[in-house]
Amino acid sequence: MSQTDFAGTQPRVLVVDDSRIVRATVKKHLSGSFDIIEEADGEAGWQRLSADSTVQVMISDLTMPRLDGFGLLERVRKAADHRVRTTPVIIISGEEDAETKQMAVEKGANDFITKSTDRAEMVARVAAAVQLAKAARELKTAEEVQAKTTTTDTKTGLATQHLLEIEAEKALAHAMRHQTEVTLLLFELDEFAALRQRLGDGIADQLMGMISKLLAGKLRKEETLARLDGPCFGLVLPSPLNGSLVLADRLRQTIAGAKVNFRGEQIKLTASVGVASSDRDGSYAYGALFEAARARSRLASQAGGNRVQAPSDTPPHHVDIAAALGLLQSGNQAAVLPHLRKLLHELTPLLQLAERELGPDWQARLVSER
Repeated sequence: MSQTDFAGTQPRVLVVDDSRIVRATVKKHLSGSFDIIEEADGEAGWQRLSADSTVQVMISDLTMPRLDGFGLLERVRKAADHRVRTTPVIIISGEEDAETKQMAVEKGANDFITKSTDRAEMVARVAAAVQLAKAARELKTAEEVQAKTTTTDTKTGLATQHLLEIEAEKALAHAMRHQTEVTLLLFELDEFAALRQRLGDGIADQLMGMISKLLAGKLRKEETLARLDGPCFGLVLPSPLNGSLVLADRLRQTIAGAKVNFRGEQIKLTASVGVASSDRDGSYAYGALFEAARARSRLASQAGGNRVQAPSDTPPHHVDIAAALGLLQSGNQAAVLPHLRKLLHELTPLLQLAERELGPDWQARLVSER
């Protein structure tokens, strides 16, 4: 189900309250208009909201075991997941004092209902929250669509992933024609989700802006640095692997050496760097290189972070069909021979189709038609 695909289904509402009676009352009021699911404490509510992408609104009590309503609100509003972070939260309460309600608002509550609210008002409040959820998700979808076509990241001024892909495909096409090498570097800031949750979105975005400027300042004008999803950056280089690894480590050290102080606390930033190479990975396809670099950045992170994971540290990838054709066109048959059996295995369905549609002598016929 997509973020905005709610047509034909009742909006899902999560009710989190340790009182079975209250949950039953809310369900009785709302079940005709909404799909109600329940949890009996804040921790269980948090787990359900995080796991179930169809939840559009959460109704939460304030006083609960394991994790109270204030703690649940705080987790929701600091979540790394945009869907979770923007979920409307309605507090269901007794007649709490103004100070308690003000605290709930400060922690991100969208609305309040009491345990004595009648059915009509409760349905209206929840329906308004559902519309708010739909608007937030539709805005996010629109932003994601725009990100696929725009070339400049508005928050950092760097290139977008869309522009990185364009530049990479141009460099790879040139490299395939001239049998040169292209490398792709992916940087992911270590444990940044936890840092964002602790410091808040505003400070986290400032940190991303600072790192963007630091990295951009170490590059030449013709080198394109891109801001990717999350705390990630990408860089494509029409350069041999060895020289690119030197630059990757220099940029890693730049991040690790950044001096950041926030409210008297020194914040330590490091990055896991994954590197992919058209030569070492045997591919001139951007998607294949991107996935290889991303897998290596994860390996670097799992090994403790603050390191560069190079292609030489992992088994070589298979030469794909596009790369093999490029090598053959350039006369480099020797580079294709070690992969010939696997390439033919991949082409078997196509060869079988050719024999079935064109006849067993299709190769000779194609040669004669040239």
